[in-house]
Amino acid sequence: MSAATRRQTGTTGRTGWTAEVTWGAEALDALGAEWDRLFMRCSAATPFQSRIWLSSWCRWYGPTNGRLCVVSVRHQGVLVAAAAFVLTRLRLWRVLRPVGVEQSDFCDVLIDDSGDDGVPDRRTIVEQLVTAIRGELRFDLLDFPDVRPDSVLARVRDEWPRRVMEIPSVMCLSLPGIPMAQHVEAIETTKIRQQLRRRLRELDRVSLEVRLIPAAESEDAVARFLELHRRQWADRPVNSEHLTERFKGHLTTVLRASTEPGETVGFQAVLAEFSLKNKETLEVEHVASDLLIVGRTMVGGYLYGYLPSLRSRVDVSVAVTRAAMAMTAERGIPELSLLRGTEPHKLRLSPSEVQCVRIVLADGFWGTVGLWTIRGRQFLPKAVKHLIRRHAADES
Repeated sequence: MSAATRRQTGTTGRTGWTAEVTWGAEALDALGAEWDRLFMRCSAATPFQSRIWLSSWCRWYGPTNGRLCVVSVRHQGVLVAAAAFVLTRLRLWRVLRPVGVEQSDFCDVLIDDSGDDGVPDRRTIVEQLVTAIRGELRFDLLDFPDVRPDSVLARVRDEWPRRVMEIPSVMCLSLPGIPMAQHVEAIETTKIRQQLRRRLRELDRVSLEVRLIPAAESEDAVARFLELHRRQWADRPVNSEHLTERFKGHLTTVLRASTEPGETVGFQAVLAEFSLKNKETLEVEHVASDLLIVGRTMVGGYLYGYLPSLRSRVDVSVAVTRAAMAMTAERGIPELSLLRGTEPHKLRLSPSEVQCVRIVLADGFWGTVGLWTIRGRQFLPKAVKHLIRRHAADES
């Protein structure tokens, strides 16, 4: 155990149950294979709850002041629930936020809901996790910004004994884990189906070559990828974090730590490079890169970059999505998530919508005050705008 790590252990009030809080930047790695096993046994887990992803985030983004902690709950010595938090300050309130939230599209906690013999039912596990969080940590608010409808945290919300708040957050889009050509033929709108068929034929004519980058080439490949991403956004506002050294380090660490398909931790990061061959010179030019994060039940299209000149030849979003859907189908994974946002290039693919929510849980009187403060800041501007519009209508 590192000098920066400290533990506190207690019981949750029932026989056979124990809870532990581990503080420090290495708290997540301290659980090691236990976290991996729990991740594999949690049906709602997305790739953003994998230890590889979160551990890399802790290395490159985690606070250095010891405010990072992991709550673990065991039944008969076996880990059945875990949650990783960063303790922050929001004005007057002590707030627990999920580890990795800034670079993760979905956040959640983990429970073993496999239903195997000897594993308690999921409601009991959630109850014990709630008891452990409230009993072992001092905080006012637990704030999870982007939670999927089928999340474990939604179950935690249902068992939370104090005030809760849930408000819509980002809309995400999702495609089925089937080849794109098959998806296109199932689209009911004739115009969209015909447009996508045409774009697929254009792709076939240019013959983009796709190569998956091995872990040993991660550092150079990430550098090429982010340079393409910078050039893609050269004349438009870009997320400045994507151009930083720590973001580059985070992606490189994740790719290096990922193992081959069929591995036991249920997670893999895949970087695909797209190339075009010049028919006259026969030179191969790297024109695009796409980073996918792969879990057991979901592949996430995390980020891509491309040469701006490629847009004049093909529909870039269709090109990278077709390759991603092919890989998703090959691995038998049911969903390709396009993650945050409803940009036009995503909507052209006729995806399904997944509405995420922000869940805020209060603890104690001061937490309730904080919850109402957040609620007021969220809804007051809308109420004021409504009153202004109503007053203007009355005046007219």
